[in-house]
Amino acid sequence: MMAPEASAQPLEGNWPESIRRLRFILWVLLVLGTVAFLVGALGASPLRAWQTYLINFLFWSGIAQAGLVFSATYRLANANWGETVRRLGEGMAGFLPLSFVLFLLLFFGRSYLFPWIAHPAHGKESWLSFPFLFARNGIGLIILYAVSFTYLYYSMRPNVGDNLEGRAAPACKLHQFLIRGWQGSARERVRSDRVLTPWAVALILSYVAIFSLRAFDLVMSLDPTWYSTLFGAYFFMGNFFVGLAFLAITAIFVRKSWNLESQITSRNLADLGKLMLAFGMVTGDFFFSQFLVIWYGNLPEEIGFVIHRTKDMPWATLSWIVLFAGYLGPVVILFSRTVKERPRSFLVVSLLVLFVMWLERYLLIVPSLWQEKSLPLGWIEILVTAGFFGAMGLSILGFWRRFPLFFFSAGPKH
Repeated sequence: MMAPEASAQPLEGNWPESIRRLRFILWVLLVLGTVAFLVGALGASPLRAWQTYLINFLFWSGIAQAGLVFSATYRLANANWGETVRRLGEGMAGFLPLSFVLFLLLFFGRSYLFPWIAHPAHGKESWLSFPFLFARNGIGLIILYAVSFTYLYYSMRPNVGDNLEGRAAPACKLHQFLIRGWQGSARERVRSDRVLTPWAVALILSYVAIFSLRAFDLVMSLDPTWYSTLFGAYFFMGNFFVGLAFLAITAIFVRKSWNLESQITSRNLADLGKLMLAFGMVTGDFFFSQFLVIWYGNLPEEIGFVIHRTKDMPWATLSWIVLFAGYLGPVVILFSRTVKERPRSFLVVSLLVLFVMWLERYLLIVPSLWQEKSLPLGWIEILVTAGFFGAMGLSILGFWRRFPLFFFSAGPKH
């Protein structure tokens, strides 16, 4: 059968004026963040600029990947409570191509980020070799993103084909790619349902493996004398937790901006809040399990990492903030069904999780690199973080502009 015909322009929704203003603000943030990073990296404080860059690369690229992992988990659970929320999660993948470029740029900050380049770690010289580290993480990202976009292709294809069917003009090139060889709506849905399950499994397993490697290489290796076998699991689980918080913020924003109360209901928000509660508890459990083993083992190569962050100033205060405001606080609050169902209260909790988990990534990285007594938290950190947020937001808006999946009907579930 022929591919469905389509409009020559990208798919468009009814873009509110607030979205146009938001896009302008995001561009401003991106420019300011880029300028702040260049000023810091090229003169003002290269170490602060590069360690902030690494924090935000891990934070925002992790959130983008978590959106697709949520979609894969949703499908494997055979869920049907929030199709629009699932599509919004897939839209977070719009940042992934840019995140790969941002990973490559880490090459230029290697001398500031990896102390073992100048002072090789005894017994780890072969593993902590920058060419090897950079190559294995690059190859890992290529594999993860290849699996991610294959999954996304099969997930989006039926909806895009249904939406374009019956249009008069040829589709744009991206849409043509998605609907090439179109065989009709019924056949395409059956085919997608058949292939998405193994691809969803592959996506989750790839995520677990590659993000564990990322935790070991881009975080743990900054303090080459420290190690923890639980750190990889703690890292990717915490990443999924903050990804759910960002998805909740996105869903509440879309619900308000497009008046989509009928598609993103209070019950949808409550279900998403239950997931946040569950994975917040799991993340906290991994944190406590890791901490307990290190503390009672009292081994010098393990305990130093914890003592430096919980006893030494200025890090100790931030550690307590992360513990109570990032783990205990949101988990206790999210036990309330009312909090989860009300957009405003749920938004506040989700923003709190987003902010505190950024501080958690900050605590994992900066104390390993920063040797001065002052707290490196000022205009460089704020503006560079704002720039990454601008890039993330623009990437998602760009995805929505071409594929506003939340305007599609859910279609039959097979």
